[in-house]
Amino acid sequence: MSINEIPIWARVLCYVLLITFAITIVFPFMWMVFTSFKSMEDYTNNPFGVPTKFVFQNIIEAWTTGNFLRLYINSIGITSVSVLGIVTFCGAAGYGLAHFEFRGRMLIFFYFLLGMMIPPQVILIPAFKIMNTIGLVNTYFAVIFTYLAWVPFAIFFFRAYFLGIPKDLIEAAKIDGASDLVIFFQIMVPLAKPAVVTVAIIYFVWIFNDFMWPLIYLNDMDLRTVTLGMMSFQGRYVAETTLKTAALMLATMPPMIVFLIFRNQIQSGLVDGALKR
Repeated sequence: MSINEIPIWARVLCYVLLITFAITIVFPFMWMVFTSFKSMEDYTNNPFGVPTKFVFQNIIEAWTTGNFLRLYINSIGITSVSVLGIVTFCGAAGYGLAHFEFRGRMLIFFYFLLGMMIPPQVILIPAFKIMNTIGLVNTYFAVIFTYLAWVPFAIFFFRAYFLGIPKDLIEAAKIDGASDLVIFFQIMVPLAKPAVVTVAIIYFVWIFNDFMWPLIYLNDMDLRTVTLGMMSFQGRYVAETTLKTAALMLATMPPMIVFLIFRNQIQSGLVDGALKR
């Protein structure tokens, strides 16, 4: 069905809904940006308008007082290691579940799918007790190992993508003497680049913005992530709205930049993954 075959009233309704959703997303973001560059006096007189004078002091003060350099290092470090592990292990698992024939293959796949139905809050106390028992609480490893268990979506997505890659390529590579590791890393991974980028960006944004697990595990101020730093910043500067908004803008910049740079790859990866068998 082409767009011209859709009734006019349905198209008008669709556009109205899309414009409404766009406004609800764009307006808060623009308010955050404008407020970040306002003085308190300007904000008090004009809370929703464009700044009469752009003030960069809020960004500088938020960066220094919030120790954002350290927060960025912690968050990006934890996120990068976690995403690398998830992409590597889940990509291999998805490839194995898609192209290896063995007993219990579908049972294992459905077992991983069950993990998508369990809220992370359900395992909060058991996970903390385990990490505390092995002495990893208040370390980066506790957070990273927990994130490495967030595998159901990644395995599901990789398996769906690898199912769309013909087995003839694998058989031809085996005839040439390639091992399974060589086939996976030198043939399958390059072919699945859209899926790799999609999973990596989705998990990057997800982990970078996560608040619960760093709050549970990390007590040392030097280990805290951006989300925990924002909680502390909010408590110290309750009445300074422009300063808090500047800190909020700094906190949202890394995932936003990553998403904007790779948005085309994410879109193509999701579309290709949805079309796989």
